[in-house]
Amino acid sequence: MYTRQIGKAQRVVTEQGPAVHRVHLIGPHPILNHFLARLNFQPLVRSCLGTKNKSILDHAQMLSVFVQNIILSPAPLYRIAEWANPIDPPALGLSAREKGSLNDDRVARSLEALSSTRAGTLFFQLALQTIKQFKLDTQHIHHDTTSLTFSGVYKKSKSSPRITWGHNKDHRPDLKQLVFGLNVTSDGAVPISHDIYSGNRTDDTIHCGNIDKLRQILHRSDFIYVADSKLATRKNLAYVAEYGGRFVTLLPRTRKEDKGFRKALRRGESVRWRKILEIEDPRSKHGPPVVYSSTADGPNNSIEGYRIIWIKSSQKAQLDALSREISMDKAEAELFDFNTRLGLRKVRSYSAIQKKVKGIIAEHKCQRFLEVRIASQTNTQFKYLRRGRPQPGDPMKKISTKVYHLVVARKKKELKVEARTDGIFPLVTNLDPQKATKKKVLQIYKYQPYVEKRHALFKSELEVAPVYVKKPNRVVGLIHAVYLGMVVDALIERTVRLNMDRSGIESIPILPEGRETKTPTTARILEMFSDICWYEFERGEEIVTFPMELSAVQSQLLKLLEMDSSAYS
Repeated sequence: MYTRQIGKAQRVVTEQGPAVHRVHLIGPHPILNHFLARLNFQPLVRSCLGTKNKSILDHAQMLSVFVQNIILSPAPLYRIAEWANPIDPPALGLSAREKGSLNDDRVARSLEALSSTRAGTLFFQLALQTIKQFKLDTQHIHHDTTSLTFSGVYKKSKSSPRITWGHNKDHRPDLKQLVFGLNVTSDGAVPISHDIYSGNRTDDTIHCGNIDKLRQILHRSDFIYVADSKLATRKNLAYVAEYGGRFVTLLPRTRKEDKGFRKALRRGESVRWRKILEIEDPRSKHGPPVVYSSTADGPNNSIEGYRIIWIKSSQKAQLDALSREISMDKAEAELFDFNTRLGLRKVRSYSAIQKKVKGIIAEHKCQRFLEVRIASQTNTQFKYLRRGRPQPGDPMKKISTKVYHLVVARKKKELKVEARTDGIFPLVTNLDPQKATKKKVLQIYKYQPYVEKRHALFKSELEVAPVYVKKPNRVVGLIHAVYLGMVVDALIERTVRLNMDRSGIESIPILPEGRETKTPTTARILEMFSDICWYEFERGEEIVTFPMELSAVQSQLLKLLEMDSSAYS
């Protein structure tokens, strides 16, 4: 929680009589209101979702407060009034009467309005305002999806988007989900549009509709559309290029071009790799640099005629080898555990053991790297057929039992052969080779992980999951509201970092214990303003106020946020 909940008023006794000491909490709310105002948020909401009727609060004011709640105090959706109680009404952009009317029912009604068809225009207008007001570079647009998992039945979720089962990216196939698609710019990874799909929607069916939406928002078709391998279908790539669009994506492993080149590498065919890019290790300051190489010895064009660029990453090669080692370790551990239970209940026969072994190896994708032999030995026992103490010459019965055990070995030759393909991935694009070199195409695609970071923010700090809402339409409205919070979060972060670069500021001390950071995040920026408040002392007719005082770091942050210090005067 970035806003510290400070008590509002306290009665004290002085020598001159009783008095009241009031604390007016301001916190980082002026910053959030500043960015919402730059987005023209409340007028846009009123134009799309309606204005006040007889209600004290309209949807624009309620959603403005709720977005601030999402950013500053991500928590289950209830007790909004308790959260707002210590905060000074003007800090929230409300009057005392309006703040007093805050309650969870009003939030729920605003979420229902946000999930209605009218909200489509709101997000379209908001995207235009974001691009224009913050001068975003929309030359490259990066797209990705994630799963939003729900614990519940949701029987009433029948209309699209429907909460249902699908391919769960959180590795929870037992739970229902929605699919959340996000488009961000390469200029600070600022979200400009999003979509919520039914849980059983597959990624390859999303791109055509998403591209149409982006064309309407950007009023152009020649932007570079970057997405993962699900874009690389014949239909999707043709649809992007149909109106002069451009794309960069990853060619999936299932494609004939990829399979053929990897087979050639495994056979040991000579391939010449040339370094095209070298960067510092992003995970360790003291680690070796990450080297990217390319080759012209692989297929240069896809079946559809698009350009293929073969890339080999030194860091990905290490990760591929590590991933393979982890998979084999897990398979061997599971096989060892299974070996100790052979001969019990359903695993006594050779066929049952063989079926289980194949399942374990297939689960960890180690069929080519592990050799498992089912060995057996016959144990012989003699059983006396007469009761009592055995005597010489008593009749006996010979009992032979076949006992199985597993012999597991790694195929060193196969592992050595597979290592030749480590770190290799093909990019497919229709960019002109004369204008977009291999290095440039690689740099464009390398920004794709920032979309995943926005998804991580969506699920962690902004806490869209778990969602404690029952009605499906309110669930959708809540996801829309969290998206709005993500937009503001990204804009704050981008503004500070851009102005740090322009001012030549290398780092600022906003981490715990005053430590410096070169990459400030919104969470840490807002936390610096969490305890700002002004005080009021009232005794009889005497009223004394103590204004807010900003530290040097806080004043510096306001300049980087392009805000005047009068916001905290």
